Amino acid sequence: MSNFNHSIKVPKLYKCAAKICQEVAGGGGSIKHLIYEKKHFNTKALYALVVTTFQRAQEIDLLLKRTKLFEKEPRLEPWLAKVFISELMWGKKILPKSEAKPVQTILAYEQAFKAHLSDSSVNHIEGNIIVKKPRYVRINTLLTSFNESLELFQEEGWVLQQIKDHQNYDSFIEQVSLLEGDLFLRDIHISDLLIFPHGTQFYNHPGYKQGAIILQDKASCIPVHILSPPPGSIILDMCAAPGMKTTQLAALMKDEGTIYAVERDPKRFDVLNKIVETSGSKCIKAINKDVLECNSSDFPDVEYILVDPSCSGSGMVDRVEMTLSKNNARLEKLAGFQIKILRSALTRYPNVKKVVYSTCSLYPEENEDVVRQVLETNNEFRLVPADTFINKTWKNFGSPDFGDIGKFCLYAKPEEDLTNGFFVAVLERCKEGEYNQFFNGRSLKYMKKHERNEKRKKERHLEQTKENIDEAKVSTELVNLDESEGRKIKKKKKKDNSENIGEINENIDEIEDSTELVNQNGNEGIKFKKKKKKEKLEKNLDHINENIEERKDSTELVNQNETEGIKIKKKKKDKNSNQETLYETTEETLEQEQLELNLNQKKKKNKKHKEQQQNTDDVEITEINIKEDKNEKNIDTEKVSKNKRKNEVEITDAFVTTKKKKNHKSKDINVENEVVAEDNFLGDKLKKKKRKVDKLDSLNDTDYSSKMNNDNNESLKKKKKV
Repeated sequence: MSNFNHSIKVPKLYKCAAKICQEVAGGGGSIKHLIYEKKHFNTKALYALVVTTFQRAQEIDLLLKRTKLFEKEPRLEPWLAKVFISELMWGKKILPKSEAKPVQTILAYEQAFKAHLSDSSVNHIEGNIIVKKPRYVRINTLLTSFNESLELFQEEGWVLQQIKDHQNYDSFIEQVSLLEGDLFLRDIHISDLLIFPHGTQFYNHPGYKQGAIILQDKASCIPVHILSPPPGSIILDMCAAPGMKTTQLAALMKDEGTIYAVERDPKRFDVLNKIVETSGSKCIKAINKDVLECNSSDFPDVEYILVDPSCSGSGMVDRVEMTLSKNNARLEKLAGFQIKILRSALTRYPNVKKVVYSTCSLYPEENEDVVRQVLETNNEFRLVPADTFINKTWKNFGSPDFGDIGKFCLYAKPEEDLTNGFFVAVLERCKEGEYNQFFNGRSLKYMKKHERNEKRKKERHLEQTKENIDEAKVSTELVNLDESEGRKIKKKKKKDNSENIGEINENIDEIEDSTELVNQNGNEGIKFKKKKKKEKLEKNLDHINENIEERKDSTELVNQNETEGIKIKKKKKDKNSNQETLYETTEETLEQEQLELNLNQKKKKNKKHKEQQQNTDDVEITEINIKEDKNEKNIDTEKVSKNKRKNEVEITDAFVTTKKKKNHKSKDINVENEVVAEDNFLGDKLKKKKRKVDKLDSLNDTDYSSKMNNDNNESLKKKKKV
């Protein structure tokens, strides 16, 4: 917790005390609650250290201001320093032997603290703060009688001191303040309450452990004493925890009747049950509920009500609230709750005769002002002077700022009454001829109007919330329906997708197989085509060579005989024409055979791969188109070659006839030369044609294979995307 970086740790007791002080100052809970929650092995020492630190808070702050400790030692943790100063100056007067830096720092300022503490102003503060409150013990008459308890204490060595004057309150307070040693007193107001010297401990006493004696402050006993319900009554304790007043009511009623003990906080409700159980009472019905949500149907025929609501606790001597500054925002919030609960006690239970309102606060905002606001809007109850129930032997009352309300209300002040600070107001139902002198019709009208508006707001809010709930239900139902339908659709889609994926995978496998087959078949077809074309060209070359040889032989015969030469020439021409026709027909027949083979292959493929007809049909259509283009090109080239040959033959015929008229010899020579030239010309043409055909075949083969591969790849990609 300390900000010092040191290897030696601060003793755990002081570290724990500093942490509790910090939490209490920050509103984290009461001193007792936080101490018992820590479960420290030395609870008594821890409690004394924390209480002393808060009791001496003003002196400690003044010492810190004069010594400028935090300015000189900025790394020192504030609450730890305050705990050490409290222990050094007012506790054990020494600090533990430790080399821890915080301990050594406080010890270094010890002489400065003592010097400033001797100042008169500090002593003046000290005289106003410290209250040496005696130990009050209430005898639980449900388990033991009062006389038996007195005898037991006397057997233990205690001496009962007699009251000098029961009607003189100042004399009684003086006797209480002078109690010491083995002396004890019996209270003049509460008959079953004993008073022991300050500092007396009973936590280990057998009577305390068995529930025969209850450690309860006198101020806490006064509200029940004033309510004083007779045995057999029906009582409502609206804020019952921890249960001291509840068990006191049961003892006062001799455990006859019914006490509804209501507590809304679950933890405090558990404490209430434990105390009720140890008290031995059977008429108490503990209820864990918010009392503001209850009415006469929950607690029928209630006659007496004790209203002791949550408050600031500013009257508790051993609480931090005695030393902390006033928190107006918190007081306003508490006062609002207190007004509601007191008003509900006066309006919701028609059989109620008497209501006692009490707090352990010394602030008028929680006391007189709450009573004023409630009485101004209620003409069925009146305020009764509280001192009439304690023999008019009380000294402290409410503030004169509230007129008669202050006079009728009772205060217990720690410095004067040697108890915790307390406030008590008594309200009784008006009988015939009685009236509430503090009733204000205007404020009642205003209050009723305000209540109507609040009621309307609540009704509207409830209607709106109901509508919102209905809409939310409808929307949730729709959402559930949509979710269920969506789940069904998703399941169906998943099934369909899984089926489609399976089919697609199967199709892809089949397509891959088919593409492999197509590629194989395509390659085989191309090879076969090339082979056929080569064979054709070889045959044509053989024919051309034969023709050339035959023409050479014919030239020799022409030299011998013109007529024979002419005949031979004609024959050769006929042969050439026949060869050309044969060449053309052979090419056409080969191409037709190739087409038939391709068609047969297509039919076989269609039978094998019915599911992929579209893909295979596309491939086959592309093949047919390419082949048809090839055929058209070949046919066009052949037609052009035929026309050229015809023209050449006609030219040669014309040339021959003209030469015949001039000279037979020259004719023979020319004819021979022309035949040779024609043969050479035809050979060159055929060679060029062969080259063109080879180029076209190679180009077509590459285009065809690339086209097939591209088409197959594109079809595979589309299938995978789907």
